[in-house]
Amino acid sequence: MKRSTYLALGLGLVLIVGVACGGGDGEEKEATEGTASPAAGTDAAIDFVSASGIQGGDPEFNYSVLTWQGYWLSRDHFGPFVMASGMGIPFEPPMDAVQQAIQMVAQNPNDPAMVPQNMAPLQAVFASGSPTLINDPSTLPPLDFQAFRLDPASFDQRVTVRGQAETMLKESQWAHNFADPHFGDPQGDFGAQQRFIGMMVAMLAQMQGQYAMQNLVGDDGLYHDSDDTLDETGNWVMLHALADISGLTGERGDLNHGRYMNQDSHSMFDGAATQLFRALEQREPESAREGAAAVRALVYLAWTTGDSSVRDAALAKAVSIADDILVNFSSSDAVENAAAVAGLIAVDAAQRGGRFRDAADALFQRLAGDFDAGHGVFESRDVYNVDDVAWIVGGLNALAQQGNDASKGPAARMLLAFYESTISLAGMQLSAPPGKDGAMAGEFEKDLPSVVYYHPADTPPPPVAGKLPVPAEEITWDGSAWSVTSERFVPAGAMHLANELNWIGPHLGSIPFPPLAEQSGTQPEASATAGGTTADEFTVVGEDISFDETSLSAAAGEQITITFENRDQGVPHNFHVFGPGGQDEKTAIEEGPLTQTLTLTIEEPGSYAFVCDVHPGRMTGELVVH
Repeated sequence: MKRSTYLALGLGLVLIVGVACGGGDGEEKEATEGTASPAAGTDAAIDFVSASGIQGGDPEFNYSVLTWQGYWLSRDHFGPFVMASGMGIPFEPPMDAVQQAIQMVAQNPNDPAMVPQNMAPLQAVFASGSPTLINDPSTLPPLDFQAFRLDPASFDQRVTVRGQAETMLKESQWAHNFADPHFGDPQGDFGAQQRFIGMMVAMLAQMQGQYAMQNLVGDDGLYHDSDDTLDETGNWVMLHALADISGLTGERGDLNHGRYMNQDSHSMFDGAATQLFRALEQREPESAREGAAAVRALVYLAWTTGDSSVRDAALAKAVSIADDILVNFSSSDAVENAAAVAGLIAVDAAQRGGRFRDAADALFQRLAGDFDAGHGVFESRDVYNVDDVAWIVGGLNALAQQGNDASKGPAARMLLAFYESTISLAGMQLSAPPGKDGAMAGEFEKDLPSVVYYHPADTPPPPVAGKLPVPAEEITWDGSAWSVTSERFVPAGAMHLANELNWIGPHLGSIPFPPLAEQSGTQPEASATAGGTTADEFTVVGEDISFDETSLSAAAGEQITITFENRDQGVPHNFHVFGPGGQDEKTAIEEGPLTQTLTLTIEEPGSYAFVCDVHPGRMTGELVVH
């Protein structure tokens, strides 16, 4: 099978990303109009091709593009920050460890991993700073990380628990991503740079976790900001991060082919997570945001711990918080309602009982009644900080992926409109790497729509923009237009948003919903998805560069047979399924007309993507495995 490479500035360097694809036909996605209100309708199928319909929106920006752009912006948000900005306390990575990482992941001389110059990896992150670059990237080599330095005089040098924890979680989740088969294997001819970066961010997460353990833990067993401020929500996020790193380095590392397993690190982080859980166990969250952060952390701890008593206690605490705080929650604040949705879906995905999804539906109806679909904003709120946007994106995405069937499509439409309005049109995304228009773009990248990498409203991309590719702190809507009311870069909210964008489904190796129910042996039957298909055998037709089916549903552990009919004369297509746990199955890229068959078994419930690798902006869908 042919493989092409496309290049993008992901972690602040030129990332050579291997994709199983045979090159495109150069056609870009046609503009598709869509004006349906996200609050209207009960069609469960996610509409991947219609535009948001908001005023001033890009007709090429649809849900398919959103899933890709969220992935790229998530990567953009954290790489230059943690490896190059200097906005924190740096450390010198041991070169013997770096060389060992390269040897583990890059064993083909035709695909070497390159070590950047002037790295500034951070063991602790500062509370905030100006996002304006002090150097001109166009005057420096692509692998010189001085290109992304920020002004130290602008830094708030406090280390906050929330900022540290969100950054750690971001890195551990991207370590999962970079271990995905999408990025090849150590003996292969592509993906070495991504696999190497996976090793580096796994190391960074562990270094930052050790810094927090050594410098931020108080006598009460909780983590305190460097000025001794106690942030309870930040402690729940820290529990989430510690549990994820414990899983990354321990038995859950089998999801990453054992690449990050380290028994000493696992024991350290498992112990730290358990200790923090015990310190938080009697805590009753005081807001929906804190409750959602708590539930997510507790579910993750229940999944990664090897101690059954901790597992049972963590899961019981998650259910208790959901029942006592989130089930009957109602607020006039859209952010609090969206956060409650995120928490309810998280605990329901762990329990798979359905009653928490029903409560999330009720909250979604409140969100829908508050939503101005023509502008992509909530009528009750004019000012949004980056953490607000993150919670709304997270709640709507959770519902679109794991909610009741009747809510998935409407939630996805609301998410599309809100994302385009706040992140793109409002200018919250301060800059974006140049994607296909960059000087070092690969041939396949030039065949993809620019909007996959950045929204037209985000241009000009750097180095013209002169900003780190991160979100602004705050935006304001005056009823007819947006303004950026604070450009400041605040990692606590920015890295939270980066996590939520990474979790927009379908995703690669990241794990927004740990398969805890599967671990406990719960296996509900597959259910039909309105507008889709439920069966062990499917037929999907590719015609006019589109799939006739974009929503499929199947049972975990059962053999699935997909017959793919390529009816486009002379046009190359394939059928590629990928998602959680390293699932990655595909047919060869071949010109039509012809019929292909893909047979696979998926053991882990969740949301999986299917795409044509040649036309990912137009041919994409979701396979939900129950």
